[in-house]
Amino acid sequence: MAEIKLTAAQQAVVDNEGGALLVSAAAGSGKTKVLVDRLLRKVLDPVRPRNIDDFLVITYTKAAAAELRLKIAQALSQRLALEPENRHLQRQLHRIYLAEISTVHAFCGNLLRTYAHRLDLPADFRVAEEAESRAILARVLDQALEDAYTAADPDFLAMADVFGYGRDDRRLPEAVTMVLGELRCRPDPAAWQAEMAEILDLSRYADAAETPWGAYLLDEFRAFLRRQQEKLADALREMEAYPKIRKGLGPVFEENLRQLAKLAAFETWDQLIEKKITSFGRAGTIRQPEDPAVKDRLAKVRTTAWSELKAWQDRFFAPSREMLADLTETTPALQTLLAFTVQVEQAYAAEKRRRRVLDFSDLEHQAIRLLTDRYTHQPTAVAREVSARFDEILVDEYQDSNAVQEAIFEAISRAGRNRFMVGDVKQSIYRFRLADPTLFLAKYETYPDAAQAEGGEPRKILLSENFRSRPEILAACNQVFSLVMRKAVGDLDYTDREALRPGRSFPALEQPVELHCLTDSGEEAPDKVRAEARYAARRLREMLDQGEPVSDGDGLRPMKPGDAAILMRSLSGTAQIYLEELSRQGIPAVCDRGGSLLDTPEVQLLVSLLQVLDDPHQDVPLAAVLLSPLFGVSPDQLAQPRTRDRTSDLYDAICREPEAFAPFLETLSALREDAKWMNLRALLESVFRRTGMLHVFAAMADGLSRTRNLRAFARFAASFETSGAKALPQLLWHLRDLQASGGQLPRPKDAAGDAVTLMTVHASKGLEFPVVFLCDLSRKFNLQDLREAILADSDLALGCNRVDNERMIRYPTLAKTAIARKKNKEAVSEELRVLYVAMTRAQDRLVMTYYSRYLDRELKNLCSQLTLPLSDELCAAASSPGYWVLLAALTRTEAGALFARSGPSPVSRVWPDTWRIEAVDLADSDEATGTGSLRDLTPPQPDPASLALLDYVYPHAAAAAIPAKLTATQLKGRVPDEEAAAGAVQPLPPSAFRRPSFLPRAMTAAERGVATHLFMQFARYEACTTAEAIEAERNRLLREEFLTAGQTAAVRADQVLAFFTSALGQWLLGQNEVRREFKFSLLTDAARLGWDVPGEQVMLQGVVDCFAVEPDGLTILDFKTDRVDAASVAARAAHYAPQLNAYAEALGRIYRLPVKRKILYFFAISQAVEL
Repeated sequence: MAEIKLTAAQQAVVDNEGGALLVSAAAGSGKTKVLVDRLLRKVLDPVRPRNIDDFLVITYTKAAAAELRLKIAQALSQRLALEPENRHLQRQLHRIYLAEISTVHAFCGNLLRTYAHRLDLPADFRVAEEAESRAILARVLDQALEDAYTAADPDFLAMADVFGYGRDDRRLPEAVTMVLGELRCRPDPAAWQAEMAEILDLSRYADAAETPWGAYLLDEFRAFLRRQQEKLADALREMEAYPKIRKGLGPVFEENLRQLAKLAAFETWDQLIEKKITSFGRAGTIRQPEDPAVKDRLAKVRTTAWSELKAWQDRFFAPSREMLADLTETTPALQTLLAFTVQVEQAYAAEKRRRRVLDFSDLEHQAIRLLTDRYTHQPTAVAREVSARFDEILVDEYQDSNAVQEAIFEAISRAGRNRFMVGDVKQSIYRFRLADPTLFLAKYETYPDAAQAEGGEPRKILLSENFRSRPEILAACNQVFSLVMRKAVGDLDYTDREALRPGRSFPALEQPVELHCLTDSGEEAPDKVRAEARYAARRLREMLDQGEPVSDGDGLRPMKPGDAAILMRSLSGTAQIYLEELSRQGIPAVCDRGGSLLDTPEVQLLVSLLQVLDDPHQDVPLAAVLLSPLFGVSPDQLAQPRTRDRTSDLYDAICREPEAFAPFLETLSALREDAKWMNLRALLESVFRRTGMLHVFAAMADGLSRTRNLRAFARFAASFETSGAKALPQLLWHLRDLQASGGQLPRPKDAAGDAVTLMTVHASKGLEFPVVFLCDLSRKFNLQDLREAILADSDLALGCNRVDNERMIRYPTLAKTAIARKKNKEAVSEELRVLYVAMTRAQDRLVMTYYSRYLDRELKNLCSQLTLPLSDELCAAASSPGYWVLLAALTRTEAGALFARSGPSPVSRVWPDTWRIEAVDLADSDEATGTGSLRDLTPPQPDPASLALLDYVYPHAAAAAIPAKLTATQLKGRVPDEEAAAGAVQPLPPSAFRRPSFLPRAMTAAERGVATHLFMQFARYEACTTAEAIEAERNRLLREEFLTAGQTAAVRADQVLAFFTSALGQWLLGQNEVRREFKFSLLTDAARLGWDVPGEQVMLQGVVDCFAVEPDGLTILDFKTDRVDAASVAARAAHYAPQLNAYAEALGRIYRLPVKRKILYFFAISQAVEL
């Protein structure tokens, strides 16, 4: 395969040296390629070659780490194929598996295990999964609350009244958990707590404007006033070309500008309230304006500015004195909450120590403790030691880093100079996982371009060429985001530098970008989700039937179902409906459903059954099990025992009628007996076997997914068992804690194939699809968190509602208002980045759908506000991702279908690439809405070909009982008589106890055998004729890294010398053609291996230690390091006979020569045995 030529920018990334490097790699720009090539360049540097394990490479998922390691290994292998004698490259292929290519949590875990003694951590700590951590925290928090209520501290009770309002106090633990999350995402939680306490000290503030919350809101308001003044001034200048419009609107615009200038001159909070504008005045009458559309648009600028100004002024509804009074009333509760949260965190830490576990946050914070001085925050001796190991620290997906991880990377780098950071802040969509895009932005905005950077100075390089998508899709992305993404919305100005550029050419396609705006004017509103899903499924069916072309190499081919993906912001409440509608169109589909295993019916039934095994005297789970398909008891049957026995519980009642419930009672008795001695893994397998649960659910609709869920739960139970909790009651307790704390067990993904993929945008990140359907664009943003009773922010501390018990009202304080404003901006910016990720997944076709019952009204409202450039307020007002797509569509001349509903756009323009834009009223289409009569449906007739398949008999049924592949080693000592084998005593499993890491570790017999075999594989036989020569050869193999130091010491020179001075060894030294470690794979008749299955074959594989090729035949030599003596050597040789017979069979067929001799050589007694 020809090597892909790098672009100039990519080559600059590969070659750049001299300081920290930030690479802003746009979607599809080949960031993984340049990262791998940069590593390879350093490894192969002719002046200063490095080893691959001289680098630390951090990725953000285990799958990404494994994929990156594979790509590096492939790159090394390709280079080695060009330079097969390059010993340095050969060593790198061995070292690739030693290299630190991992997630940040895996790196921290390894670090802590190495230096556990420095932190007083248990050497055998384990990392708790998120579900277990949540359950532990929930139990600790419950106990802390119970203790606090018992103590009845007045401050705590007052705090509980503020945050635990309602019928119960469930909001209080939610508030504690939220603050704890904020506390633990800081590099120095104690310092953040002290900083927050200082901010909450209200004695420092004389005016509301001096508080951090008031200052934030006033800064935002000043920026708003500047933008409004610019908009009104621009409108005033535009009027100059229209005298009549200028005469009618000009005076009021000028007056409004004076009002805004006067308002902007405030200095204190109360001055702002005093200068409040109460009216924007009335415009003059304009008779017969030169252009009515221009008049209406300019008038709309003013009315929009007034409505936005009123909304802003409503935030300043009370004087400073009252604002500070509200804060004074609520701050003690916040201070108590902060202190109580710290207590909970300490109790949580103590409980984890008791269990000898760490959570993921602990891994990072303990690493910071290890690497930075608590007081100076400078790197410790350990940090310097770790830093010395790595030539460079490379961080992939840097836009998803957080402040804690940044502190770790900084501590182990050389003052930041040897850092390589690659990512795309436009794809930072994990703020809910504490990702902080401002880390990337701060560097992006301050680092100079690499070409202008001085030596040692940090620098940046932009990669903008996209090699994934066709130019029309890139142009659509550029148009949308150049219009709406800016510092105020998206955290970045989307300029020409950030625009995507085509990196490769594509065959021409007609209108690869589509926007379908759906509505329904019928009297009854349809199910929004189903209507849109049905429309999307029909459009996809149409594309498949028409064979819509997609790229295939340099050409085109008709699309297949597997080429398409349907992406949505969330699959909650939509996934099943889309799957049903796709199935209705005959389109296969798979879904990465997300959600929790515990919410699936099959796992809920399994948990109910486990509850019954633990205690059958539980009516609800027992009834669920009996009524399930596992036992098929009808409601009437279940009711009968209770009608005859109203005093006992359900289990006692059915035990009195054993004949009626015999199948269940027999199964239950057997399973409860199993539960007494089986571990959880074995018990679940017994449940599946005795109840047929897997078969029952496999026969249902979506059976493969259901059985996959059951298997996933079994794996979870097995992993839970490894934590030391082996009993069924402990598992059930854990599940109850998990559900109470809101935790989830992730569901496995559906198997892929030639099927449409349905997934969330987040799950699609890093993937690409020839055809992307971007649906549910009208779904409202989830801003529910902003309505919580308490909010927290890294800069603005804590804010909450004021609860006025006398007036029975609750309203946000100044602090909460400011924090909510900031978090809303962050959330909307992230939603815009989510849209960017979604649109850039498409390679050939992008189909977007937007449904609104009130489409005409929305289009008219947007169209009336359009001016270019779009205002920050208009872009920030989005409540769904489709809002931004509609804004972009309304600037396109081909959006005639939309203009027919909204009126003409004031800013439409011709763009180089046209979209297909449609507005569809589903009320006009019976097929689209699914109306019709059941009388029109005819039952399907059975297909004769399908019926014939039911009679099919598999012709190779006997072969299913034998292995498809067998190694020669497996043949040694195999008992051909199956009855004898069945009665043989099975070997005991190896000991479960492992050697403590602090004890000296001796090599095992197997490891010594490996060492001897490696020596015999790589040694130069002609140099092994004396003890001194063998010693030199051992040292050579150590030096060239064929052997480790331990393996070198394990090779017995006396045994090797005994072989080469023996008659066999001397004969071997005299041979002309000797082959070593010869690997083979070939098909052989199963009957030759002892199975009575005529006509069947087995793949036989093996590695022959050594053999000599002579004109008249072959001699096979197999080396053995077994501990044998003269009395047992014959039996041992017979044990290995099948293995050597297999070697003889294989080599004879490969070389087409007879095998003259088969020899075993036992090093332990220096004896050869010929078979």
